[in-house]
Order: sequence, then C-alpha cells, then structure tokens
Amino acid sequence: MIKKNRNRDEYSFANINLLGKCNVNCYFCLGKDICNEFKDENQLSTHFSKWKNFNVFIKKCKDNNINKLYLTGQTADGLQYKYLKEIIEYLQIMNNFKVGVRTNGYLALDKMDEINMMSEEIGFSIHTLNPKINKKIMGTTKIPNWKKIIPQCGDNVRISIVLNKYNKNEFYDLVEYIAQFKNVKYIQIRRVSTDTRYSLLKEDIYEFENLFKEINLHFHKTGNYKLAQKYRIFGKDVIFWRTTETSANSLNYFTDGILSDEYFIIEGYLKNKEMIK
Repeated sequence: MIKKNRNRDEYSFANINLLGKCNVNCYFCLGKDICNEFKDENQLSTHFSKWKNFNVFIKKCKDNNINKLYLTGQTADGLQYKYLKEIIEYLQIMNNFKVGVRTNGYLALDKMDEINMMSEEIGFSIHTLNPKINKKIMGTTKIPNWKKIIPQCGDNVRISIVLNKYNKNEFYDLVEYIAQFKNVKYIQIRRVSTDTRYSLLKEDIYEFENLFKEINLHFHKTGNYKLAQKYRIFGKDVIFWRTTETSANSLNYFTDGILSDEYFIIEGYLKNKEMIK
C-alpha cells in the first residue's frame, strides 16, 4: 500500500462533494472505494438550503479563512446539480466565496452560462481522445467537443489527466493536443488514488510511476507545487500529482451532510460516519 503524507499545509480550499448518479462510469473513480455507502445517496435535485450541515460547512470555511470552493463529486459530476446557478450566486454574491468546478465536461456546453459565472478555476478531466479507449475508461464512446468547450471558459482552466493502463501510450499526443489551448493554465497528471482497491488498481499506479521516470529522464523539472513535481512540456506547465504525497489541504463537505476536515476524501468520510477510528 502507499503511505500517506499527513504533514499538510493550511487549508487553501474546500470541496462540495455532490452525491448522486454520475453521467459517466470511470473505473478508477475514488467514489467506488465505498460505493455501497454512497449508493442510496442522491442530492442532485435537492436545494442546497435543505442539505444537512451546509450552513455549518459555510461557517467553518469562513472561520478557517477559506475563500475557494469547488463543486465536485464522488459519485456525480460538478455540473449535474439542478440548482447550479443558484448555488453559485449564493456562494459568490451572498457569501463572498470564489467558486470553481471539477467536471468531466459532458454537460459543459449546456452549462456554459453557469461556468462563466464562476470566478475560480475551471477543472476539466480529459483522459483520452480515442472513443474506444474512452469506453474502457469512462464507460462511453462519446467524447466532449473540447475544441468548442475549452476556448469559451475564460483564462483560468486546468486540465487533469488520470494516467492509467489504457491511455499510457497516448500521453504525449494528449498533452500536445491540450497545449494548443492558450487559456489552459496548466495540466495535472494524476496518479490513480484508492483506499480500498489497491490490488485492482496497482497496475495503473505503476504506469504513472513508469511514465514519471521517463519524464524525469527527458525533461527538466521547473519547480514544485505542493510537493508535486512540475515540468514544461509542449509549452505548458505539467504537474505530476500523487494525492497521497502532496501537501495540499482542504475541507470536504458531502451533500448527505458529512463534513470532513481531512484532505483524504474516503478516509475522512468514513471517519465522520464513525465507521473507522
């Protein structure tokens, strides 16, 4: 198993983790670590004023001087929420937070007005441009129209690629493709993260490490961000992100009312459900 770095920085952001049925089915999704706990949860159509402990979460963010909130999900996508416009307005206008999103992009064209309301980073996940490979990774051959989506999203765009056994040979082509978009600030290459399925996902973890060794041989490291190594590839900053090893820290709110002060999503959720000590 992989040891976790518990020497964390001060909180720099918080996540609102939407629970519900996602519009894709990524095989490495962290939410699948405890899918039985999440399977009956769905607050995608519940107004945020009715979410349990949401006001407690807002207060805790303010008490910890957190001003960046990201709409994301463990079993759902950040753009699936029914009251997306309302929650952005509530957080940004009424509570002075900066709001961003983490999304697979499948709803981006339909939600472009809401995306352009957000004042924080827009994070898209792009794992492949090959429909057949996308089927293996995300459960669908459909791929968002990135050439139409990305240029419309302002100047604060991040692209994440989860490196895995299916897209490992596409890495350089994928980075080169993403590098064409001038408004993409940086690219994050993520290592698969898991608390309960290491034996099933260890091949993907190894592929990340094998790629990193290759990158380290052929490219010059330009710096670090939160202990993650940064390189310049095809004119873009590319950061290799091992969730367990970085020093980033965040609060995490789940729309079933669970509030965790741990960066480690699944561990924090389970602890606050009193399932583990």
